[in-house]
Amino acid sequence: MNIVLCVDIGNSHTVMGIYEESRIVEHWRITTPRIATSDEIYLRAQALIQASSVSPAKITHIGIASVVPSLERVWVKALNKFLAPQVEVLSEQNCLGLPIDYETPSAVGSDRLANAIALKHEGYETAIALDLGTATTFDILENGRFRGGVILPGISSSLEVLTEKAIRLPEISIEWPENFIAQNTEDAIRSGILFGFLGQLEYVLNGIQKELGTEKVPVVATGGWATMLGERTPALNHFDPFLTIKGIQLVALQGEKP
Repeated sequence: MNIVLCVDIGNSHTVMGIYEESRIVEHWRITTPRIATSDEIYLRAQALIQASSVSPAKITHIGIASVVPSLERVWVKALNKFLAPQVEVLSEQNCLGLPIDYETPSAVGSDRLANAIALKHEGYETAIALDLGTATTFDILENGRFRGGVILPGISSSLEVLTEKAIRLPEISIEWPENFIAQNTEDAIRSGILFGFLGQLEYVLNGIQKELGTEKVPVVATGGWATMLGERTPALNHFDPFLTIKGIQLVALQGEKP
């Protein structure tokens, strides 16, 4: 049986998942540290896996995608301390033959490639992966090729910049306000951030679909904000919380060598 450990290292959070064949059996979401040693990552990862239903000795494959270059080698070294398989680090060189229509293929984030790989594996030829995290990425699969996409600030990033730059604005929890027109500062910020972001999202999706020449392009949402936003717009057709690590799993199992 193939048992695959997948690690998606994002700017704010790191998602870990364990697959038994095609079924995810364990998953965790932890904070991504700005700086960490391999010993610190080792202690954290080992504790999570050892407390899980999967014995570390049974893991047959490991895959990593990272948008934090300084942590990539740290994670590889940490996992090599207690797991036997070689770590497969996803890049433009081992993405299962996915054609990449990008000026500099090596500049594409490995998480974005993982999303496109997962879409293709799920049977999509043309689709949009909408990854709603610290950054929001629209990753376009067109006729089985990675076409490129759009990157814009995520909800938490926008809120953080707003409250840092505007000193008198309070820090707030992020939740939907009852109305667009707010009667207190906290709800005014919520309305601007959430409804404004939703409008931005729908506008960008509309523009992408026009360039692709159809309004029937499936949109698969993933990432930390996907559920919250999906409740408010019909533009998000599907939700897959594990889209990125699905792509990582496929590369870990079948990754091509350059």
